[in-house]
Amino acid sequence: MALEGNLRDFSIADMFRLLATGRKTGTLHLERPDAQGKVCFKKGRVFFASSNWHRESLGRRLVKAAVISEKQLRQALGLQKIQKKEKAGRRLGQILVDEGYLDGRVLESFIQEQINDTLFDLFRWEEGELRFEPDETCDDEDIGISVSVENIIMEASRRLELWSRIKQKIPNMDTEFIMASAPGDKSMEIHLKPREWMLLCYLHGGRSVRELVDLTGYNDFETAKILFGMHAAGLIERIEEGMGAS
Repeated sequence: MALEGNLRDFSIADMFRLLATGRKTGTLHLERPDAQGKVCFKKGRVFFASSNWHRESLGRRLVKAAVISEKQLRQALGLQKIQKKEKAGRRLGQILVDEGYLDGRVLESFIQEQINDTLFDLFRWEEGELRFEPDETCDDEDIGISVSVENIIMEASRRLELWSRIKQKIPNMDTEFIMASAPGDKSMEIHLKPREWMLLCYLHGGRSVRELVDLTGYNDFETAKILFGMHAAGLIERIEEGMGAS
């Protein structure tokens, strides 16, 4: 029997705790007029999540992030189909590790981060319907790595707290930034990572958060977090701030 609820009466965290306590296996669907999401559980732990921001399979995400190559993914999927009877239980993740395509700890860290990214998107929903289907198991998405609900809720809470601070400087997706005309003293000590350099280069002439998300493919949280840090360091300024200063 499906378990149903509404986010006005039953939070996502409450539903997660209920499924974890009962060690449930199945799929939790989340729906609202403009978005959908799903979270796959096995024995009360999460092994896959998708939303409007994150729809790709985990294998495709590994390729997109350059953790493995397209060829390695094809080979691993091929081995999964033809593996002998004694190895028939191996999931894609185990095959990737067994074949030496990546280290098990790297895979586990990547999967946990990807699940956390997707679930943070869902945890920000303020309204919507919840429906848990115990007979829907998402076996095709199970690569053998899962995340505990306790860790998910802790990470989501940490990000939500940071998101609240970010929104004080970046209230919406149309907030525009530009390179600072006179970078502050703190900018001299900044060592930018590749993602930060990319955003900074796109800000020559000014762009909105929405435009940067479209250009880079980063999600709104990652984009806003980078902008928040660069703004605090004096590397960039909001366009209305720059106009006021001149």
